[in-house]
Amino acid sequence: MTPEIWLAVGAVFLAGLLQGVFAVPMKYARQWSYENTWLAFSISGMVALPWLLTTLTVPHLGRVYAASSAKTLLSIAGFGACWGIGATLTGIGLSMLGIGLGMAIILGLCASVGSVIPLLVLTPQQLNTPQGHTYLIGTALMLAGIAISARAGVLRDAARNQSRDASAGTSFWAGFIVCCLSGLLSSTLNFSYAFGGEAVQHALESGTSTLWATGVVTALAVSGGFAANFLYCSYLLRKNRTVHKFVGRGAGTGWLCGGLMGLFWFGGQALYGLGVSHLGSLGVVIGWPLLMGMIIITSNVAGVITGEWDGVSASGKRFLGAGMAIILIALGVLAVAQRAS
Repeated sequence: MTPEIWLAVGAVFLAGLLQGVFAVPMKYARQWSYENTWLAFSISGMVALPWLLTTLTVPHLGRVYAASSAKTLLSIAGFGACWGIGATLTGIGLSMLGIGLGMAIILGLCASVGSVIPLLVLTPQQLNTPQGHTYLIGTALMLAGIAISARAGVLRDAARNQSRDASAGTSFWAGFIVCCLSGLLSSTLNFSYAFGGEAVQHALESGTSTLWATGVVTALAVSGGFAANFLYCSYLLRKNRTVHKFVGRGAGTGWLCGGLMGLFWFGGQALYGLGVSHLGSLGVVIGWPLLMGMIIITSNVAGVITGEWDGVSASGKRFLGAGMAIILIALGVLAVAQRAS
């Protein structure tokens, strides 16, 4: 491979690292409640950084949006809002299941659903083709990997609840359902790009580089997502009376942690875009599975380091390892199917 390809692969690799650890700072905002930290992350990662980058890289941004139809803009923002509900559930799911297991379930479902649903809806005739069969095999493997990972989660909860009364698995299954819903809804961000072609075209016509043109979709879509996160966090802030924490003890650390989460998450998004744009036709077959795989591996390593699997039996850890391995294989199979399209 050429040096340019290696640099592009490095950018995708770093993107996966950043997105894999984006939720870690949330563990260290100890004086803040979930809603405080998640709202700070949403402001930085879904509003401030996307619009700053788009404003700097897209000439005549206002004209680009003015030239685009209301239907296009509403579609971008609407699908972004659905993704935002998924992002809200991501925060809840990660707080319930932990970073490693939660990210694997969410990304696994997002990847498989994001690949198969467009095939079923837009070109169902392709289902009975080699490409369609590959998609189905990848999805079946993904579901198997998630099921094995779920078994690891049940064993982890059983170990945690051994000394307490009760329901070994109740909290896990609640978190599992939340993460599944998050994965399903998070896949709708892809539809913002599918329906945002008109806005991207106007950006290109205004002199925007092909590298940054999709930023007009990204900024608007994640802002739609921010609306969903803002509403839910505002509800919790009022319900739990935690607004005062934004300026109280530990506020500096909380804002820093929320800002880092936004930087890691959106920085990963931007680096992935840079890397894939230089990979060309290799973007799908190398870039996409590398990004997803790195996020899953990094988030699980971060989860182990921060004690999410302390005290779990060797059997539970073996289930986790097997589940992660099958999910990574499934990502590769889905990438091969996309390559064939």
